[in-house]
Amino acid sequence: MQGLINFATAIADSIAVALPAFCYLSACGCFMFFAWSLWRWSEPHSRYQHHRIDKPWVPFISLILSGVFASFPHFLSMANVSAGTTMTVGLTSYAATTPPNGSNLMGATPDATVVNVVQMFQYIFEAFGAFCVYWSILRWRSIVNGAANGSLSACGVQFVFGVLCINILTVATGIESFFNTGG
Repeated sequence: MQGLINFATAIADSIAVALPAFCYLSACGCFMFFAWSLWRWSEPHSRYQHHRIDKPWVPFISLILSGVFASFPHFLSMANVSAGTTMTVGLTSYAATTPPNGSNLMGATPDATVVNVVQMFQYIFEAFGAFCVYWSILRWRSIVNGAANGSLSACGVQFVFGVLCINILTVATGIESFFNTGG
């Protein structure tokens, strides 16, 4: 079991390293899209031939999303506060995560064992949740731009799922207490 915990922690560390790079690249891409759209609109011969004549708000959404991607840790912290936790997220500094010790996984009750297992894999849940939030915002942008088909509400569901994965220990403890009280 300790090997699986070590592997999951290593995957979480690699996501924690890659996610800030993806966020900053997405921020640069959204800002360049905004600037390119404004430049294309300023040319007289292409003012009414651009491919987003029916959606003039799309470049401004990209400008707002460039700010969201550039300040992604603060955005995740605000989402966590909205979820009811005080967890703060930091993506700017990296510290290697030490895997927890998986030798005492069994709890006194089955409920405690489930919470212990969730606690052992908490790092992978948090990293995966942050990446789900990032991906839901990126997908929402591509749907608004018309580059992908999909439902905007599905992006909202994915966003909520990502926030719940970031707060997995709080969610698991809440579900455990719900079943302990008999619903």
